Amino acid sequence: MSNSPDDPNAALLAQLQTVSAVSGMVSNDDVLAMLTADPDPDPLDGVEYTGDEEADGRAELDALHRGFRERQAREAERMALATETEFWFAVCFKHQADKDAFLAAANLTMIGDKYLDGYAVAKLLGVTMPDPDQPERG
Repeated sequence: MSNSPDDPNAALLAQLQTVSAVSGMVSNDDVLAMLTADPDPDPLDGVEYTGDEEADGRAELDALHRGFRERQAREAERMALATETEFWFAVCFKHQADKDAFLAAANLTMIGDKYLDGYAVAKLLGVTMPDPDQPERG
């Protein structure tokens, strides 16, 4: 899929890439994988039922509790990535109209108007970036 401004899918791809930026997914294949990914696992899938309602109920509650803890851990990791301050910078203008004019002139409005995926911006501006999946380079 092309990412040129003339491509009718460019805006959608840029938006999907923006959404996926926090997790480091930037290629079309990564975005497709995100869209077709299985939902979170059902915490009750591993419960083995014995027919004893009390024991089965405890097993379900244990499984649900474990599922909530696992989801909480995933959310904590996502939040840490989303709030890390060393991977972004801000560009400011004196007026919103100036910001809007800049984004339009740079053909970046298809990505967003406030928080833009740096990899999508680099791609639209023709800037070659290192592979984001490489071990920390800093």
